Amino acid sequence: MKRGVAFAAVLLAMTACGEKEFYDEEQYRKECYIVSDNDNIFGQEYAFGENSVGYLSVYFSGSTPVDHDVTVTLRPAEDLLKSYNKRINGTAYANYAELLPESAYSVPEGWSVVVSAANSYTLFPIAVNVDRLDTSKTYFLPIEIASVSDYQFSATKSYVFFRIYMKNAYATTKTDTYYQMYGTTIDLVSDGTTFSQVDPIAVPTVFNATKRMDPVSEQAVTILPGATQTTSDTELRSVNLIVTDEIYQNPILGDDGLPTGKTVPVKVVRVEPKNQGSTCVQVTKAYDSVTGEELVSFYNPADETFTLNYCYRMPTDRSGSKELWHKVREEMSRMN
Repeated sequence: MKRGVAFAAVLLAMTACGEKEFYDEEQYRKECYIVSDNDNIFGQEYAFGENSVGYLSVYFSGSTPVDHDVTVTLRPAEDLLKSYNKRINGTAYANYAELLPESAYSVPEGWSVVVSAANSYTLFPIAVNVDRLDTSKTYFLPIEIASVSDYQFSATKSYVFFRIYMKNAYATTKTDTYYQMYGTTIDLVSDGTTFSQVDPIAVPTVFNATKRMDPVSEQAVTILPGATQTTSDTELRSVNLIVTDEIYQNPILGDDGLPTGKTVPVKVVRVEPKNQGSTCVQVTKAYDSVTGEELVSFYNPADETFTLNYCYRMPTDRSGSKELWHKVREEMSRMN
């Protein structure tokens, strides 16, 4: 019995020794690479209105950390984007990603980073100002490893397409941002001076939709007007919502729909065409059909909701010899 215990102790000691030697010695080829997802793409969100910093991760593979400091030098690689666009998009040139302009980014700590013996990776900072970018375009900054002071770098992960996503307080380009919208609409005609209902006794039609919202700048987003969901001429039909600093005291209604005498401060929103031109959507203010008062559009930061009142039409919308307008009221709440 004692001999068995002694044998087990020796075996345990040998096993522990073997495990220590195994983990102390490198079991795989150590390589330097840039962390990325499929197609070597890695993206970061940048907020409008600030010169923020995002990071790439430079990593060393292997079963043990590096045992001394290693300097890794990176560099921009514009030619990689040309081959990527051709491989992914072929002749669909409208889908090509654009090179991030030099004026829109900087590398605050230079193009070289050091991976220390204490870690297997380090972060490479990239500062970007998205205020100078067009949110309708896709921007990449292709970066590759230029040199490593020791070891070798990966043949397949030595480069990355650093994708720039843009965001504000209301939407982001990283994922589709949707709002649940409940609204009403009624058609008006105009002789160029006055508006009147197409059908004097008609009541507004109730509708609802899930609406996509895209950021444009720090305080602006774009949507399709009314119940429009998809269209082949999105750029012509889209409207911009500009959240201003002007405060409007919005009356709070009771359960009976009547004013309670209380108000809540909200931010006034301007509704404007995204683009100007003879083929673009036209937008004008909406007015109460009874009092004639202007109906205000606003954003409530407390519950992240937009309430919009406006009239819109495409230049070809007509009713006989008169212009046809669509008067809408939309209440939009951000979806998770």
